[in-house]
Parts: sequence; structure tokens; C-alpha cells
Amino acid sequence: MRHRSFSSFPIKTMQHFTKSQDYEACIEALNSLQTNAQYIKAKTTTSGDDNHNGDQLFQVRKYLNRAGLSLDKLDELSVIHVAGTKGKGTTCAFSEKILREHGYRTGFFSSPHLIEVRERIRINGVPIGKADFVKYFWKIYSALDQQKSDNHDMPLYFRFLTIMAFFVFLEKKVDVAIIEVGIGGEFDCTNVLRKVPVIGITSLGIDHVKLLGPTIEKIAWNKGGIMKEGCRAFTVPQPETAMKTLKERSIEKKCQLEVIENSDIKFTPNTSSCPPHILNLNVSLAVALCRAWLAIKHNNNLTQSMSNEITERALHNCRWPGRFQVKHDRTISYYLDGAHTLESIIICASWFKDITKHSKRKKALMFNVTGDRNAEKLLKQLQSCEFDTILFVTNVATPIKALSNSGELVVLKHYRVTAGERVLSFSIPDNTYFKSIDELLQKCSFHKQLWLKIEGRKEAEICETFPTVEQGITFLSNREEYDLLVTGSVQLIGSLLSIIDPHLNDYSW
Repeated sequence: MRHRSFSSFPIKTMQHFTKSQDYEACIEALNSLQTNAQYIKAKTTTSGDDNHNGDQLFQVRKYLNRAGLSLDKLDELSVIHVAGTKGKGTTCAFSEKILREHGYRTGFFSSPHLIEVRERIRINGVPIGKADFVKYFWKIYSALDQQKSDNHDMPLYFRFLTIMAFFVFLEKKVDVAIIEVGIGGEFDCTNVLRKVPVIGITSLGIDHVKLLGPTIEKIAWNKGGIMKEGCRAFTVPQPETAMKTLKERSIEKKCQLEVIENSDIKFTPNTSSCPPHILNLNVSLAVALCRAWLAIKHNNNLTQSMSNEITERALHNCRWPGRFQVKHDRTISYYLDGAHTLESIIICASWFKDITKHSKRKKALMFNVTGDRNAEKLLKQLQSCEFDTILFVTNVATPIKALSNSGELVVLKHYRVTAGERVLSFSIPDNTYFKSIDELLQKCSFHKQLWLKIEGRKEAEICETFPTVEQGITFLSNREEYDLLVTGSVQLIGSLLSIIDPHLNDYSW
């Protein structure tokens, strides 16, 4: 299959969509923009850091102005901004839930999504409805389309959604906007925000090295870039050199950095089986962020302080699917965690072994990994789980003739793939790396070979590859009862949840 350059991947014009401006047309138009993953590849295959730094924020400011959003207008948002390698989504979710339960109108921008792109923009914990998504999408898209200098002068996928989130939060008049950084911090397009009263930095680790750098110090420098002069800045205990870098950044940015280790809030999680030490880090940081935000909003008026009772209830009821999540079915118990770094996969493996240690069911693994992550290192950490069955699958959910609403797919193409004696019709994304289903399966086969080379793995295990998540589940459910660990990719978790929990977005998290 011939790989196309970005220049041959045209962005659709408004004329293409005028006949149908429904939700499906929004998704098609959004997907005509380069995805965030394409952005990563584009930047790392050109001149790297020089393209990533100032140009990113310059572009965002340009498109904000075209969309009718000035930086002065953005200053009206009261923001909690969160960066980090591990736990930033969970910390944001806890923060949003705490403030919502205290009666504040919340906006929450997160990434990536699991099932539908509208998950990324939430009002009071609920993804914006399809009607609202359509209204705001076309308002922004039309303004940008009318002012572009050429067919490629449109914001990239993540930039567009960032602009749209800011627009929605201002329109909906939220009391607080919880903004999760996309990648890094210093040059992330969410960092176009100028006035941020409270920022948080979660646990740091090695990830996105081609963009952020190969060392923990470089990564810490990037993450620390969201600090603003005079803001309240918080982090959790970090590796020594990372903490040193963060403290230096706080001095440079003229703000005080506080390290949060424990919280006085005690609660039992309702829907998460997250390991206690991980949960405590994220909870402690979220509580500190919310207390700081409330103190600033109410000028340290103690009558407006945070209620421990309300906070404990909020934390108990907070849901963040795909992170240390357990779902039970008739023949399969699903253990879901989107771990994709070495540190997080070690924690994931330990969690799975601990939570299933008394189970009589057989153990299975469903695995996929994306980007430039080292699959071999991740798989070696999972070997100790002693799986009876290992399934290497693509991130494609089902073998159907059309995929829609995912928001991550760019161009759908049909491929006929022989599986045994059956010929299956697939609709898959012609996405970041423009791979056919055959190429996606080749990567699964590569992962399988890596697994088979690991010393000390369990003998007589079953090890298979499948073109879709659904086929892997079917294979497993037709055999015996299993405890199934699904990990390695947030996209994989999303594909699975679209099958086993298709109504996930019908209610607040």
C-alpha cells in the first residue's frame, strides 16, 4: 500500500458538507483535519523541536482570533490546568466531580476519548449532546473555513477541539474549566491560556520522548511549562531530578510549587479498583487543586471552604472508565487499564495479579500498543501474570461495513481479509500511519513473536492474533470462563467499551 503525504490528504471545504450538517457530517469534517497522532508523526519526521515550540501556540492564537475568540475573552475562564504523564485524566475527573458536587457549573476538556469525540468536552460531567456538538462545531468550522488562505490552512484535529472546548465553556458560562493538557505542557495548545489561577502536575514518567525529550528532566521541563506567574502550583512526589527541574521552573515562572503527599479526605471508591497508593496520589492532588481554586474564587473566605462530607461523596461516586476498571459478564470478567508506559504497565500487572489472586477462572490478556512505545518492555512486565490465553488485536472494534461516531477515524476503507474459510469485510481507519488491516495485523503478529520469545512464560498457553476486538472476545467467550486483562492502549480500551458498554456516554461520569 502506498503511503500518502500530508499534502495529498486534502482537508474538506464547507461546500462538501453543506447538504448535510448533521452529527455524522461533523465527524467527517473533523476527521478531514489531521489527527493529533498525525501531528506527532509530522513533527518528528521534519525538524522536530524547532517546529514544535513557538509555532504551535502561534497557530492556536491565529485560529482563536479567526473563530472570534480573543485572548482577553479566554481570560474570563477560571481554569484548573493539569499536566503529567500518569494520572492527569483521573486527577481532572476527581477535581471536576468535587467542584460539581459543591454546586459549581463545570466544564471539562480531556483527551483522548474512549468511544465518541464529544466525550472530550463535558458540561457538568456529561458529554455535550450531539445537537450542541453540531451547533458549536459548524459555527467554529465555518468561521475558520471562510478565512483560510488555502485548503490546508485549518487547525489540526486536537487544536480544533481545544478551540471548540474554550468556545463551549464560555458560551455555557461555566464557573470552572478543568483543562487536561494534551501532550507535554510548555508548547501544548491548551497552554495558550494566559490567566490560570491553579495548576497541577501529576506523576511524571517517560513517554512521548520524540516530542518531549528522552530524559525525565526534559519531560519535567515541558510539563512545568503550564505554570503561570502568581498561580498556585501543585505536584506529587517525583523522581529527584524531575522535582529539581519543576522547582527551577516554578522560580522561573514566578510561582510557588507545593508538593502534596497525602490528603485528610478518607473515602472508599465506588467504581474503581485502583491500587490505593495510586488512588491516594491522584485524590490528594485533586483535593489540593479544588481547595486552592475555592480559596482564590472566594478570597480565602472560610465560610466558602470545601466540605469534607461532600468531597468524600464526590470521590466515592466519581467514575473514570478505562482506568483500573472492572466489568463482569457471564463468562468473562474484564479488567481494563489503559496503561501504556513502563511504569504504568508494572502497576497494572501488579493490580491484576492482586485483584484476581483468589479467582478460579483462567487468565487472559488482550493487548495492543500504538506509536513508538516499546512493546517488548511492556510485554515482559506482563509475563508474571501467567496468562493461559493471549490475544493480540488491532484497535478496530468490530468487523462491520461502516464505523461512525468514533471521532478518531479519518478515512474509512473496506478491506477483505480471509479468516479461516470466511471472508470478512472490515471498515478501518485510514489514519495516522495509513495502514491497511493487513499492516495492522502484521503489528499484532510482531507483538505475538515478541511474546513467544519471553523466557519463563507459561507453557501450553494459547496465543492468537485477531483483526478486531470483537473477534477476540468471541474467541474467548466460546471457550471457558476468563479473567481478561485489557491493556496497552487507551484506544483499545475504547474499542472494547464500545462493545460491552455502548451506552457509556448517556450519563455523567
